[in-house]
Amino acid sequence: MKLPELSVKRPVATAMIFIAVLLFGLVSLQKLPVDIMPKMELPTITVITVYPGASAEEVEQQVTKPLEAVLSGTENLKEIKSSSKENVSFVSLEFSWGADINQASNSARDLIELVKRHLPDDAQSPVIFKINSSMMPVLVYGITAEENYTGIEKIIEDKIASPIRKVEGVGTVIYLAQPTREIKINVDPGKLQAYNMSISQISTILKAENITIPGGNIKVGKNDFAVRVPGEFSSVEDIKDIVLINFNDRIITLKDVADIEDSFKEKDEFARTKNGLGVAFMVQKQSGANTLDVIKATRKKMAEIKKQLPKDIVIDEIVNTDEVITQSIGSLSSSIWWALLFVSIVVFAFLREWKSSLIIFLTIPFSLIIAFIVMYLVGYTINIFSLMSLVIAIGMVVDNAIVVLENITQHVEKGAKPKMAAIFGTSEMGMAISASTLTTLMVFIPMVFMGGVVGIMFKQLAILTSATMIASLFTALTLTPMVSSKLLKAKSKKKKKHGKLFNASEKIFSVTESKYKKLLNWAVSHKIITISSAIIIFVFSLYVGKNLGTDYIPEFDAGDLAIVFETPVGTSAEETDRVSQKVQKIIIENVPERVPGTLASITGQTEDGSLTTVGFSEGKNVSTVLCHLTLPNKRERTAKEIGEVIRKKVAEIPEIDKFHVSAGSLLSAALLGNKKPIEINISGNDFEELNRVASQIKNKFDNTSILSDVSTTIDKGKLEIEISIDKKKASSMALNTAMIAMQVRQSIYGADAGEYKEKGSNYDIVVRYAPDHRNKIEDIKNITVTNLRGKQILLSSFATITEGSGSLEIKRTSQQRIVSVQANLNNTSLGDATTKVKDILATIDVPSGIDVNIGGQVTSQGESFSDLYLILILGILLVYMVMAAQFESFLDPFIIMFALPFGLIGVIWAFKITGITLSITTFIGIIMLIGIVVNNAIVLVDYTNLLRQREYKFIDAVLEAGRSRMRPVLMTSLTTILGMLPMAMSTGMGNEMFSPLGITMIGGLLVSTVITLLLVPTIYTAFHYKSVIKERNEQALITNI
Repeated sequence: MKLPELSVKRPVATAMIFIAVLLFGLVSLQKLPVDIMPKMELPTITVITVYPGASAEEVEQQVTKPLEAVLSGTENLKEIKSSSKENVSFVSLEFSWGADINQASNSARDLIELVKRHLPDDAQSPVIFKINSSMMPVLVYGITAEENYTGIEKIIEDKIASPIRKVEGVGTVIYLAQPTREIKINVDPGKLQAYNMSISQISTILKAENITIPGGNIKVGKNDFAVRVPGEFSSVEDIKDIVLINFNDRIITLKDVADIEDSFKEKDEFARTKNGLGVAFMVQKQSGANTLDVIKATRKKMAEIKKQLPKDIVIDEIVNTDEVITQSIGSLSSSIWWALLFVSIVVFAFLREWKSSLIIFLTIPFSLIIAFIVMYLVGYTINIFSLMSLVIAIGMVVDNAIVVLENITQHVEKGAKPKMAAIFGTSEMGMAISASTLTTLMVFIPMVFMGGVVGIMFKQLAILTSATMIASLFTALTLTPMVSSKLLKAKSKKKKKHGKLFNASEKIFSVTESKYKKLLNWAVSHKIITISSAIIIFVFSLYVGKNLGTDYIPEFDAGDLAIVFETPVGTSAEETDRVSQKVQKIIIENVPERVPGTLASITGQTEDGSLTTVGFSEGKNVSTVLCHLTLPNKRERTAKEIGEVIRKKVAEIPEIDKFHVSAGSLLSAALLGNKKPIEINISGNDFEELNRVASQIKNKFDNTSILSDVSTTIDKGKLEIEISIDKKKASSMALNTAMIAMQVRQSIYGADAGEYKEKGSNYDIVVRYAPDHRNKIEDIKNITVTNLRGKQILLSSFATITEGSGSLEIKRTSQQRIVSVQANLNNTSLGDATTKVKDILATIDVPSGIDVNIGGQVTSQGESFSDLYLILILGILLVYMVMAAQFESFLDPFIIMFALPFGLIGVIWAFKITGITLSITTFIGIIMLIGIVVNNAIVLVDYTNLLRQREYKFIDAVLEAGRSRMRPVLMTSLTTILGMLPMAMSTGMGNEMFSPLGITMIGGLLVSTVITLLLVPTIYTAFHYKSVIKERNEQALITNI
C-alpha cells in the first residue's frame, strides 16, 4: 500500500503521527541553546610557553625552535607558525580540516614531553590551547578600586571570581591586570657587598627558615603523638627578623640589608575603564552552554556580589554578547513571522478558499518542526544560520503540497470522489515531487561535506534545509491527501456559487492564462527569436556583471569599535597606557553614539600570554581601546563611518607608531581568525632583505587609495643592555658564564625565595635589588657577583656593558623567519583590492632566497571559493543525474539544465541594483538556486510528457502543460520569493550576513520563473520537434503501407 493510500485510509493514525512530531518538536525547541554562530572548533592548537625574564631572541632560540622541531612531526599538520616575545613563546599548529583536534592535541602533548627536559629550567611547562568559539568571552567587566591595597586580589578571587565560576554554564574566568600580592625583598647591594653576601644566599636562607618538617610519630603510653617542627613564617614581620649571618660578632638580620615590602608584583599590563586603572574580568562559557542563559545567570550573581563588596570597589560591564545575539536572532525570527504571513497571503490569493488554504498551511508547521528535532539530536544551537534555513524553507516546504493539492483539485473538478482524487492525484504527482525534492537535496548534500569557515557557517543550513524538505515531501504524500480527502467536497451537479471577489480574481487568472498561452504559442512558434533573445540578454548581463566585486565574509554592524595601536618599540607599558587615554578622549569627544560605561582599554603584555588566547594583541607597546555603540537603528552613522572619523583623529597622535581601526563586529573578526583583508607574507633567512622588501611593499601600499591602515611587522628592535663577558678574566676570578648570568638575573629579575602562606593562600617571596639600584645602566655595571671562593666581584671588572637593540617579536612560518605587510580595505571589494595588490607585487624586485606570498582573507577567500566551485559543479551533475533517472532520458534533463545559466541574469542584476558583491553568502545562494530553479521546470516537463502519453498533439501538450502549470509555478515561485523577502529587506542587526543570500535568491527566482514558463517550453520544443515530425512521418508511412 502506497503512502497516499495508507494515509487516506488511516486518517487517525496519520493525525497521531503528526501530532507526536509536533510535540517532540516543541520539547526540542525548549531545550535548544541560543547563540549567534554555530559552534566553531578551528583546526588549530596553540602551544604557549612562559619563560620569565627572557628576551625575544632567547625565547626563540631556547624555547620556540626546539618546540617547532619536535612539533613539526605532528600528524595531519598543514602549517606551523610561531611568535617569540619577551617572556613567552607561541607555537601555532594548523591542521587540515576534518582532522581530529583532540587526537592532534594528545599527539602534540606526547611530542612536547620529549623536548621538555631540553627547555630552560626557568621555563614553565608548555600549555596547549584548542581554539573554539567557547573561548570568546561572553561578558567582560571592569573592576576598579580607589587604590590598590593588600588583600584586594583576595577579594577579587574569593568574592568575585569564585562565585562566578560556580554559575551554571560558566566555563572559565580570566582576569587581566589584576594586582598580585608579593613579598618583596628589596636588597641594598652596598650592604650585601659590605657583609659579603649574595642574593642566592639570602634566597637559600629564607627557604630553609620557611619550612615545616614532620618529625615522625612517638608512642607515650596509650597515646600516639605526631612530632612536627613548624617553621613557616606566620607574619611578614617574621621575615624581617630572619638571621642571615654573624658578622664580627654581630647578628645581621634580613631587615639590616633589605627593605621588606608586602606589596604587589611588578606588571606590564593595564586595564583602564571610565573609573581609572583596574582589572579586566572576562567570563567564558562552557562548550554547549546556552549563551543567553549564562549571561543572565552571571549578571544576576554579579548583582548579588556587588552588594557584598567594599564600597570603593566598582564593577562595570564593558562587553557583552547577548545584545548581538538577541538582536540578530530577533531580526531573523521577525523575518520568519513575516515570511509566514506573506506565504499565507500568496496561498490564499491563488486558492481563494479557506479549506484549500488550510491544507497548505498545515504543511508549514509540520515541515519546519522537524528542524528543531534534528537540531536537538545532533547538538546544534539556535543561531543565525539555523534560523536562515527556516526562512529559506518556509517558502519551499509548501511547493510539494501546492503541486499535489492542485492535481487533487483537478480530479475532484472532473468528478472524482475526494478520497479517490486524493489517492490518485497524489500518486500521480508523487514521482515528480520526489524528483523535485531530490534535486534540491542534491544541491544541499554536498554542502554537508564542506570544510573551513564555509562549513562552519553553512553546514547547519544545508542539513536543516534538507531535513525540512524531506519532511515537506513526506507531509505532501501523507498529510496533504489525508486532509484533502476530509475537507474537499465532491463536485456537485449544481454549479457552485462563488463570491464576487472569487469571480473577479478567477476572471483575472483566466485572462492571464489565456494571454500567457498566446505568448507561449508565439514563443514556441518563433524558437530562434526566443532563444536568441535570451542568449543576447544573458551575454549583455554577463558584460554588465564583469566588474562586480568579490568579498569573503560580509562584515556586520554589531556596534563594536576597537582601536589597536602601537607606540614606538621600547616604549614602556605605563607610557603606552598614557597614550591610550588620548585615544579614549578622542572617542569621548567624537562618538556620542557610544554606550555609557563601555569605553575601556587593555594595554601591555601578560606573563602567560592570556591576552593572546582570547584574541587580543599584546606587547608592552601595544594597546587596544574598546567601545560599544548603540543599536544600528538608533544612530544615524554606521560603525564603519564612525571608524573613519576615529581613524583620522588617531592618526594625529604623534606617539602612535601604527594602528588599525576595527568597526563592526568583534565576533566576525574572530570568525575570520583575526586576519586582515590583505596580508603579504615575506619569508626567508636574510632578515635585512626581508625588512627591505617589506618596506618597499608598504611604501607602495601607502600610495594606494583603496588600502588603509597599512602596517608591517618589521621589528625595529628594542633597546637592550648587553653584557659581554671576558671569559679569560672571569675564569681567573673563579667565575663561569652560568654563575654570572644566573646572579645577574637574580639581581634584576629576582630570585625565588619560597612562598608566604596566609589564610590558605600562597604568595611569592622574591629577592632582588631594590628598584633604585636597577633602573640605570650604571646600576648594571655595579652588580656584584659571588665567585667560587665566596668573594664579591664587581661585574664591570670582567665584563663590558653596552647599549644595543634586540627583537621585540620574532615571527616564523614553516620554521623560517617571516615579515608581514598588512592592510584594511578602503571602500573597495576584496577581489578588486587583490587585483591591485598583485599588480603592485609584480613591480617589486624580490631577491633570491626570499618568498613573497599573499595571505590573509585573500587566501581564505580563494580556498573557500575553490570549495564552492567544486560544490557548484557537483550539485549540477547530481541534479542532472536525478532528473535523468526520473525521466529515463538524457535529453529532457539537459533541456531543463540548459536553462540554468539564464537564471544568473537575475542574480547579476540583483547584485548591480543593490550593490552587493559575490561573497561566500551570495555564492551559497547561487548554488541553492540550482536545486530550486529546476523544480518548476521538472513539473512542467513531466506534465508535458504525461499529456503526450495521453495522445495530446505535441504543440497542444506543450501549450496545455504551460497553461495548466502556470498557477502552481507562479504560486511556488512567489511563496519562495516572498518567503525570503523579509530576510532580504531586513535592516536589523546581522542583516549584512543573511540579507545578501535573500537578495541573490530572489533575483535568480524572478528571472528563472519567466525562463520556466517561456524558455523551457521553447527549448523543449526545439529539441523534441524534429523527433516528433520523424515519428509522424514513420507512422504515416506505416499507415500508407
